[in-house]
Amino acid sequence: RLSAATHGLAFMTKAPNMASTDFSDDDGFGGVRPPRPAYSPRDLMRNALVFSASFAILEGCISATIIISHEVVEHHLASSVSAVLYLFFALGTLVAPALVRRAGVKRSLVASMLMYAVYTAAYMAPSPTVLYPAGALGGLAGALLWTAQGAYYTTSAVEYSK
Repeated sequence: RLSAATHGLAFMTKAPNMASTDFSDDDGFGGVRPPRPAYSPRDLMRNALVFSASFAILEGCISATIIISHEVVEHHLASSVSAVLYLFFALGTLVAPALVRRAGVKRSLVASMLMYAVYTAAYMAPSPTVLYPAGALGGLAGALLWTAQGAYYTTSAVEYSK
């Protein structure tokens, strides 16, 4: 009698381990997945530099939005929206690792960047009904982004060290 592994179906014999905090490419299905392309150290370094520059520009835009918000809306509203942003950032750090693990690093990065764009765009129609939800979304975006970028850099460092 042939086993499932003999037919390349080993991934069906083991349930995914959702309790793992490992951000590696192990999908929890017994490690059966197509081979990943090998990246040269030069490619990894270039990717890390481009990612670092992109991440710095994005965070600069968010910091500028927070600072300039006091000029766009009244001081009390800007301060309240910033408080919501940081509250949801803090709360988001509790769920961000699970979200990144489930969605993957790339999807998490793209989603968080889009969420940050919504937060920034909310100041084009500055009203409390727009800014408070946008602040909450921006806080969740920050938690997701920082978690995903940490996973990206960790994976890149491990690959670079090989």
